[in-house]
Amino acid sequence: MKPNAQRPVANEAGACEHCGALVYGDSVHCTQCGKFPVKLHLCPRCNSIASKDESTCWKCKRTFEPGGDYM
Repeated sequence: MKPNAQRPVANEAGACEHCGALVYGDSVHCTQCGKFPVKLHLCPRCNSIASKDESTCWKCKRTFEPGGDYM
């Protein structure tokens, strides 16, 4: 670890990946759109969570809808 590197703070501000609104690091829901502020796929078949970069569910192998199935 770099000696001068700062660790992220829980209430450090950022942007919601869905709508771009200001959210804090400890936010569970965006105040603008109501979604989880980080884009993650939620599989409607088995309820597993996967990265936004994944194209299929790791558990049941269901293909994610393009631009959809986000939390």
